[in-house]
Amino acid sequence: MASPSHDAEIVEALALRRRGRLNLLLVALVIAAAAVWTGWQTGFDIPELIEGTPHIYNLLARMFPPDLSIVHNLYGPVLETLAMALLGATLPLFLALPLACLTAVTIRPDPVLGGTIRILLHTLRTIPELLWAMLLVSAIGLGPFPGTLALVLHNTGSMGKFFYETIESADPGVIEAMQATGANRFKVIMFGILPNVLPNIMSVTLLYWEFSSRAATILGLVGAGGIGLTLTHAIQDFNYHEAMTCLIAIVLILAVIDRISAYLRKRVI
Repeated sequence: MASPSHDAEIVEALALRRRGRLNLLLVALVIAAAAVWTGWQTGFDIPELIEGTPHIYNLLARMFPPDLSIVHNLYGPVLETLAMALLGATLPLFLALPLACLTAVTIRPDPVLGGTIRILLHTLRTIPELLWAMLLVSAIGLGPFPGTLALVLHNTGSMGKFFYETIESADPGVIEAMQATGANRFKVIMFGILPNVLPNIMSVTLLYWEFSSRAATILGLVGAGGIGLTLTHAIQDFNYHEAMTCLIAIVLILAVIDRISAYLRKRVI
């Protein structure tokens, strides 16, 4: 015969299960309501999409076969895109890491300075790289330089946020132990914090190299150089065969960079 305490435990477990199911149902209803509202707000219409399917098919038919005769003309834009992505990911590393060290609450020398830099990083990452490119193209002119600068500005803010959050999550015992031995702030950062957070920093850098590779192909839409600019000209001229060739080149570039990044992450991290 079951004891009263055992029966009470069973009743409590069943009540917890019912509450869990009710909470799950409530979350599902909220998500469904949000999906319906956003679909209505954005004019998402499935029947209209189905009606437009023939037009999508016609567009795809006009894009095939790709014009392979322009492949030799894509070498320059492809190299521009790769250079923009590489510089757009490596230069922010040397900018964001010192700023993160001045921002992280565990090691920042001055709260006012740290708060100011945190606002600066927030501003840089809030403005999308495409908007940065539009502003810089208007100020500097067409070409890969404003596109690269747009990636540097946006990535500095984004990487800086990841870096100072990583530093703040480092083991405080290491910091306290080194400070107890009389180590100054520079030694604490170089020999206490960075060796612990270096794998995360390298992972974030590789992630933003992949991100910059994708973003660099889009910045050409506003005249910021790279293969995106070639794609834009092809679409504007209604030359969809060339546009498809550019799209294939972009996919291949991103696939290669993705594999290289995965290899480096596996070997180094």
